[in-house]
Amino acid sequence: MDMGQLQNFIVVAEEENMTKAADLLMLSQPALSRSIHTLEKELGMPLFDRKNRKIVLNRYGKTFLLDAKQMMQQWDHSKRKLKELVDPNAGSISASFVHSLGISYLPTVIKQFRLQNPDYTLSLQEGKAPTIIKDLLTNTIDFGFGTQYKTFPELEYTTLFMDKIVLIAAESHPFAQTDKPVSLDQLEREPFIQYTPGTELKKLLDSTFASVNRRLNIAYEGLEINSIVGLVKANEGVAFIADSIVPSINGIQAISVEGLTIERPIYLIHKKQGYLSKAALQFKQFILNYHSIHQ
Repeated sequence: MDMGQLQNFIVVAEEENMTKAADLLMLSQPALSRSIHTLEKELGMPLFDRKNRKIVLNRYGKTFLLDAKQMMQQWDHSKRKLKELVDPNAGSISASFVHSLGISYLPTVIKQFRLQNPDYTLSLQEGKAPTIIKDLLTNTIDFGFGTQYKTFPELEYTTLFMDKIVLIAAESHPFAQTDKPVSLDQLEREPFIQYTPGTELKKLLDSTFASVNRRLNIAYEGLEINSIVGLVKANEGVAFIADSIVPSINGIQAISVEGLTIERPIYLIHKKQGYLSKAALQFKQFILNYHSIHQ
């Protein structure tokens, strides 16, 4: 048994879907299946019940899941303690964030942290909400910045701010030529540029417009924030983005939509019982202080 097998098992157990787990772990399904089978063979018992392509933890798997998480946590704790013993004055922090936070918000915060803590090493990566949660649960990262993909009892969610989502259009677009809010009827007729399926922002937009019995006229779908902004600037359609991004981008304008307000909470997420180094604890405190000052 190795730590890789434990990590694979935890993700499969949480997702209860081999395809989704393989995508999150960036493994092929056959490789992931072999890893789980090898673990079950070593333990001498099956950990899942398999029914019509569905994989569900059995009573042995539920018991082992608790132990697996504790073993992964203790392994990570031990590695970090040893690193601190080697160099007590230095430290490393790892964090993941959803794409929209990487344009304006996170660079601003990180710059301030680095100015105050030049000896610390920061490892940053962008990812979708499910990937961030997977990395937190398997102790791959210290912190996640993003929306609430799912609520896990092992994780602590601290609300940092409410992220207002606004409509944007090119400065030359008719929507940008008036001070009046656009109506939902006008918005429905406009070519709309949509996010990648499965992303939390797309789910939020879909549920918002379904709740008011409206359907957007999708011109492009399956794009990330940078491509969406580029198409809006080229006047290929309109889109919704985080309000905090708008001032940092030339050639677009935020547009009010009559009777529509869209917001999402942004959380700082980390393990409740996981080990946090001195550097990570200082980073957390910095983030909380930053938001208390800038509220």
